[in-house]
Amino acid sequence: MRFRLLGAVAADGADGALQLGPEKRRSLLAVLLLRRNRAVSVAQLTEALWADEPPANARTVVQSHVSRLRALLAGAHADRHGVRLATAGDAYTLHLPEGLLDVEQFDALVADARTGQRCAEAVRALEHALGLWRGPALTGTVASTPLEAWRQTLEENRLAAVEMLADHLQRLGEPARAVELLRAETVAHPLRESLVSALMLALFRAGRQCDAIDWYHRTRESLADRLGVDPGRALNAAYERILRGEGGDGGEDGAEPVAQADAAVRAVAPASPTIPVQRTAVRVCTAVLAAVAQPEPTAASAAPPAAPPVVDLLPRAPRGFYGRAAELAALGDALRAGPDGAIALVTGPAGVGKTALALDWAHRHGGRFPDGVLFADLGGFSDRPDRELGDVLAEFLIALGTDPADLPPTLAGRAALYRRATTGRRLLVVVDNARESEQVRPLLPAGTDSAALVTSRARLLGLVASELARPVPLSVLGPEESAALLSRVLGPARIAAEPEAVRELADLCDGLPLALRIAAAKAAADPRRGLAAVADQLRYEQRRLSRLAAEEISVTSALRISCDQLPPTAAGLFRALGLHPGPMVDAHTAAALADLEHHAAAEALEQLAATHLVTETGAGHYTLHDLVWLYARQLAAGTGRAEQRAARARLADQYLYAGLAAAQCAEPGSRPCCEPPAGSRRPRALPEFTTAESALRWLGAHRETLAEVIPTADPERAWRLVLTQWPLILRRVRDGWVPQLQLALEAATEAGDADGESQVRALLGWVLVSNRRLHEAAACLTPAAELAARAGNQVGRAIALINLAAVHSELADHDAAGVGLARALEIALAADHPHTVALAHQHLARHHLDTGRPRQALDHALHGLSLSTGERPDPRRVLLHSAAGEAFSGLGRHAEARDRLGTALTEAERIGHDEATADVLRALARAEDAAGLVRSAAVHRRRADLLSPV
Repeated sequence: MRFRLLGAVAADGADGALQLGPEKRRSLLAVLLLRRNRAVSVAQLTEALWADEPPANARTVVQSHVSRLRALLAGAHADRHGVRLATAGDAYTLHLPEGLLDVEQFDALVADARTGQRCAEAVRALEHALGLWRGPALTGTVASTPLEAWRQTLEENRLAAVEMLADHLQRLGEPARAVELLRAETVAHPLRESLVSALMLALFRAGRQCDAIDWYHRTRESLADRLGVDPGRALNAAYERILRGEGGDGGEDGAEPVAQADAAVRAVAPASPTIPVQRTAVRVCTAVLAAVAQPEPTAASAAPPAAPPVVDLLPRAPRGFYGRAAELAALGDALRAGPDGAIALVTGPAGVGKTALALDWAHRHGGRFPDGVLFADLGGFSDRPDRELGDVLAEFLIALGTDPADLPPTLAGRAALYRRATTGRRLLVVVDNARESEQVRPLLPAGTDSAALVTSRARLLGLVASELARPVPLSVLGPEESAALLSRVLGPARIAAEPEAVRELADLCDGLPLALRIAAAKAAADPRRGLAAVADQLRYEQRRLSRLAAEEISVTSALRISCDQLPPTAAGLFRALGLHPGPMVDAHTAAALADLEHHAAAEALEQLAATHLVTETGAGHYTLHDLVWLYARQLAAGTGRAEQRAARARLADQYLYAGLAAAQCAEPGSRPCCEPPAGSRRPRALPEFTTAESALRWLGAHRETLAEVIPTADPERAWRLVLTQWPLILRRVRDGWVPQLQLALEAATEAGDADGESQVRALLGWVLVSNRRLHEAAACLTPAAELAARAGNQVGRAIALINLAAVHSELADHDAAGVGLARALEIALAADHPHTVALAHQHLARHHLDTGRPRQALDHALHGLSLSTGERPDPRRVLLHSAAGEAFSGLGRHAEARDRLGTALTEAERIGHDEATADVLRALARAEDAAGLVRSAAVHRRRADLLSPV
């Protein structure tokens, strides 16, 4: 299986290309692929799927596209290739093994070309990489802000690869090929100075000096006319080299990269940032040549005064640092000096590599700050005490030239002197491991040309608010980055020898760089032991954290330090979260687990998020990374068994009462599916559901957590917890509900609750019908009506008969279906339950259409519509309008048929469900065919196939 983003978004299965459908579904797949193996919230998907303001039903539309995409992947047997689209609360994760995405292949080939291999090999790798492009990246997706940013990033990577390929071609002595490659890209990107510079040097080396100089002047004029700026250093450097005849003649051992040439020119003329006109350039070049021609100074020559040493307090660069290209780029953007200077704030959980990222960026870009780099580790999250700010300021001031004897004795005095010492300078100040904003403020440089780079486990919102710091959040590594980090420690040979073990190690370490480095250290310590043996040690959760330790470095100690600094309520909540069956929580479930008031739980979750022990994935929803969750479970295991049982009971009741409220809001005319069992405890606070959409959204967000809660609940609660999801089950009837409903049936039977068993059988039977498991459905539904009658639930009895009639219809036993539906309508009318009466009319309308009786079908459809009124979109009303339209068509009343089906289409589109919309479009196409409007019918069918291919 293959996925492609470098061109039109596409996916290929064993039987050919998958029919991805409309633009939004392609966009959704693109976002999930670009964020592969990471959770993507519904809010992020919504932002990506609409270029303008999203509609009110955006969440429903997103969920519909996810459901359809999941079905497409299942139909292509994606799971056989390790591809899986998972739901995690209010977010989705596309699990994708390495090597199935063209973007990954492109990045790997470009990385190979950068590893110092010979030019011929690099050329082959880069040509292969560029050959993966089939047009502009992400073609066929929405022009939203996130996707446009990704499109620009991918295009930037492509152009960088083009420039690298051109450089290698020139090293091989093939400047003409480089010219051919670069010219087309330069025409497409005329203001990209690095491209123009490379093209100029390639032209010069190909013997075309006049063309090279012409490109310089053409670009200089374009920059002036369109942007009002002069050429940059790279472009001027290339121009000066050509004027001096130093373009080089290529050759693998002799060619000089453009970046080195640029540095050489800056060294000769550091005070001339740009050269605005040709005459100036010629004068500068003449002066340069004259300076080069001067004899070397003798011992007797007067030596110039020595420049003061550049400040450099940076520790050594981190060893084995790899990847983080997006975060490094974000740092570069954040640290571009503005009118008030620049402050970047790198935040993230313990062990994620914040210090390594900051040091790597500082070592790469420290040259941008000619007055030097200051560094201080404040020790805010460590076993040692925080550093005194006065001592840090003294260290900085002495490095900047202050005599130790002149240091003021007070913190305020040193801070004032530091402000004066940094004014007018271009410094980079790196403040590592800060615990709170107050520690950082005195260390910020005063000069507007300076920058500060701060790292912290805390979010330091005060620094963002008062100092305009730009946050650069750092998360765990993806599978490919994790494998690359392991490779940096162990070498590529060991990684290539055990790819499956590498993937498992990355998963077991949860992408946490600290854990990965410890695992790699254990493997490196004994080369005879394979990576699979290390993975085997980590596979058992009870021992995993204890194994992730190397001398004084361990994941447990890093997490312990974060927890030790929590307030008591937040610390207690973190321990209670270890009893939650899934990593996704909100304030209501947190309050139930820790037995807190809702507001106290919400505040405690915010405190946990501020120290990155939980991560906010959406409005009020939080998740724990695997190793953090494992640590919380270890803490929770230390509590008493009675306390654990009480917490789990409170959690089950929280979900039960919330689920009942959600079901009632999603289907306001329906009867509650059940009453809470005796002995249950009503929670202190419940989620508020104001619309059906918000209720369905809650049910969808908590589905996977409920799947973990239900098996641990007692039978009386278990079947009820399943039934509370019935509005969502009916809307996603093909979405894998059978196992959970079978568990509910076992629980209701064990509890001896006839009404519960009847309702579960009715719902399970309907799901089996919809999944074409007809004989299983018949066996499940046959006892349901009798059980409901025994329990005195007449509404449940009618619904069971309706669902059993659906089985008879599918099996072409129309007589039995008609009898069952008539009986169901009679029972529903006697029970005076309009919701179920409308449901019976809907099914009777369909029954009469299937048996060729449009007049009776129309009567039932119109009766059902008279009972199903309301402002909000209603799937049942869509079906009733559609049945009425088909009945009008069968009666030859074509104009009325089109009007009625048009109403059904409008309502289906308001709901935002692709399959329902496609069904109405196909019904409309049949009606148009019957009216002789063949062309219009074809248009409707094409649109239906795009939404939901048959």
